[in-house]
Amino acid sequence: MDDKISDLLYSCSEVDFGDVNLSDGEKKFCREWNNESILFCKTLPDSTQTDALLFFLKYAKTSFEKLNLFRLYYVPAWSIIYWLIQSGPGGSGIKQVDIKNAKAAHFMAMFLHALDDHLTDNQLPATHLTLLLRSQAWMIMNNALSSLADGVDGGAKIVEGFLDEYYSSIRSSEKIESLDRYCELFRRQMATWLIVPVLMAKKMSTDAEFTEAIRTAYGSFGIAWRLLDDINDIEADMISGVHSSIYVCLSKDIQNCWEKNRRGNIRNEISSHGKAIFSYILHNRIIERIKERICSELVSAAAIADNHHLPGLANEFRCLLRPLENTQVY
Repeated sequence: MDDKISDLLYSCSEVDFGDVNLSDGEKKFCREWNNESILFCKTLPDSTQTDALLFFLKYAKTSFEKLNLFRLYYVPAWSIIYWLIQSGPGGSGIKQVDIKNAKAAHFMAMFLHALDDHLTDNQLPATHLTLLLRSQAWMIMNNALSSLADGVDGGAKIVEGFLDEYYSSIRSSEKIESLDRYCELFRRQMATWLIVPVLMAKKMSTDAEFTEAIRTAYGSFGIAWRLLDDINDIEADMISGVHSSIYVCLSKDIQNCWEKNRRGNIRNEISSHGKAIFSYILHNRIIERIKERICSELVSAAAIADNHHLPGLANEFRCLLRPLENTQVY
């Protein structure tokens, strides 16, 4: 049994999305988009700008010449903005100032999502610098969103609605009892990432179906990524007692074992509770079930993108999907 558990943990740590080959246009867009970090630093008080830049370099684990704050993020997280810009015809309503605001707002939304997570789980200390970065990023994001929403029917209400959805979801004490509910909650938790794509879609078309399609496809990508992280982090989540998608798929009795199993290192000493959990996971093919959900979300996202004339984005979703199809997790 211990060998099977070791094999399971290893295979879970190795599960990943496929690579996406960036077009020249995407590479250029990514470089320009990452300049937002430099522009951001320049908005700070002079005495903090160097420390802020060093923070970004340490956070990104890269050099100034190759600064890419989101190099470990999967491409569609930001490329959706690029593909929406590319698909918009001349009269789509997307102007250069809209592109500028979209880049700034989406950069800050992604940065703040990660920063808030790291501050609340104590991975980052709440120093004067990190609090300054947070407050400044929220101000820049809100100002850019306000400008981007200008001229969009109900634009301000859309922004307010997404921000409220984000905070209500991350503060929710609701007990999640199914994989569907878990995925629905995460779709709400990524609400700040959805604001720019939705506003751009509404600027491009008066067709409500198009806007909803963009929201749904991007949300499906986010859910797939969340579930992938849960598979990769199964050991850490068991140790810390995190209620991941794997936890949600367990029976009540095995969920109780999960709660009682918090300990130092699963691999070195597997408790009776741990063995019960892994036995259930293996017997009931829990990892396979979650992988199937990941695949269905990406297939759906690709189909939606294709149906709404975003073939480049659809191809990226399929690239992510490729290594997950017809693979076995032991």
